[in-house]
Amino acid sequence: MPLIEGSVGDALRAAANTFPERRALAWANDGEAAWLDYAGLLAEAEQVAGWLLERAEPGDRIAIWSRNSVEWVLLEHGCALAGMVVASWNPAWTDFECEHARDLTTPALLVAGCDTRGVSLLERARQLGGAERVFPLEDLRGLAKDAAPRTLPRPAASDLFLIQFTSGTTGRSKGAALSHRAALNSALIRAWAAGADETDVWVNSSPLNHVGGAITMVLTALVTAGCYVVMNRFDAGEQLRLMKLFGATRTGGVPTTLLSILEHPDWQAGSLRLRSLGAGGAQVPRQLTERLMREFGAPVTSIYGQSECPIVAAPHGDEDPALLGETVGRPLPHTELKICALGTGETLRRGEVGEICVRGPVVMDGYYRAPEATAATIDAEGFLHTGDLGALDDQGYLRVQGRAREVIIRGGENIYPAEVEEALLQHPQIGAVAVVGVPDDRWGQQVGAAVLPRAGCAPSAEELEAHAATRLAHFKVPRRWIFVDALPLTPSGKVRKVDIEKLFLGSAS
Repeated sequence: MPLIEGSVGDALRAAANTFPERRALAWANDGEAAWLDYAGLLAEAEQVAGWLLERAEPGDRIAIWSRNSVEWVLLEHGCALAGMVVASWNPAWTDFECEHARDLTTPALLVAGCDTRGVSLLERARQLGGAERVFPLEDLRGLAKDAAPRTLPRPAASDLFLIQFTSGTTGRSKGAALSHRAALNSALIRAWAAGADETDVWVNSSPLNHVGGAITMVLTALVTAGCYVVMNRFDAGEQLRLMKLFGATRTGGVPTTLLSILEHPDWQAGSLRLRSLGAGGAQVPRQLTERLMREFGAPVTSIYGQSECPIVAAPHGDEDPALLGETVGRPLPHTELKICALGTGETLRRGEVGEICVRGPVVMDGYYRAPEATAATIDAEGFLHTGDLGALDDQGYLRVQGRAREVIIRGGENIYPAEVEEALLQHPQIGAVAVVGVPDDRWGQQVGAAVLPRAGCAPSAEELEAHAATRLAHFKVPRRWIFVDALPLTPSGKVRKVDIEKLFLGSAS
């Protein structure tokens, strides 16, 4: 399949030229359907681009701190047309986490909306970014109408488009730098795998501050000239209502959200006409895959990717349903994938478990302003070392076996133990701590912390949760606790995480 060689703005112009009156962006306004067609979306995005260029320069970073909204999508497209870089902040972040993102990317503007509870982030943003550089996202459409028309720049495909924050094993967020080429072709390959076209309507609550939202949803709809339906946040009843209101052909989420839809009182099996159901955030167990296929009446697409490479593998074509619950599909077009032995980097045989390494045009350029971290992740041959463990079978299907970097996946959110441990160790009563993922029926995993208190101290779980909540987003805060007299160690003095996991499995804490 041919790749796209151009910018996100070029793709928007092409869609508006070919399908000017087709619905591009839709949402519910006081319960009623509202939308922009492609001609209207381009016109408003150009206004936003002009507004941005009155306040910043091409190449500048624009921080977006909000839950999903129509304005979020317009700002993403406006940045693309203005040659500026989207730096999306997680609306669940604490000020401590935001300060790190601010200092790393030095955004020219910070545009703030609401968090997923509907609480405004604007005042916090002004304290973080300086009042003169902070603007309310909800007012964007009105602000942009006053911008004077101007000639817009034409970014190259290789120019930076998105800085996607992703936690690392060092405990601090890194920014995966994705070019226009990487972002657009991730979307194109995703569309190819799903067999998507301009008649598709995408309803999905994936956060726009993740690649699953900003790229897999927004840009996949764009490259096919389909329609993307905005959801502010996940709500099972609202997702069901929007799917019926707009005639959704594609939907999805992480296993937690999909189960919530099936358990909602308004759910009726067979009431929708879906072409596919996307399941991301974790490998979906076979039993759940079979239930989803049966009740939604559509094939399940379990997609494997990460911030550093938004799409690596997925089912494509008519797949054996039995394989959908055991694998994440096969490597996709233009993707080179190999399994390497940890430590040596030796390429392993089929069936052998090692680190998943990938090379191709949708891999990030590197971590923003972090050359050492980039060199440790992308090798001299250009292969991205994902940190995930997996194996390829004789038919080329990829089975993800675990996470070499010990990442915890809670409801689709990646959580790295080192970051949580760093925050907990700032509590004066903790001597040592080990954080692991604990199996959870609803969330997939919960964060568990094994705590070795300082001598003479006896901190409570409630006290430590309150401390963690001041330093970490809510989904990173441990909810399972064990207090120990000693942490199990290897002969070299490293904590044996596997033994910690066993402690939690044998505990009702």
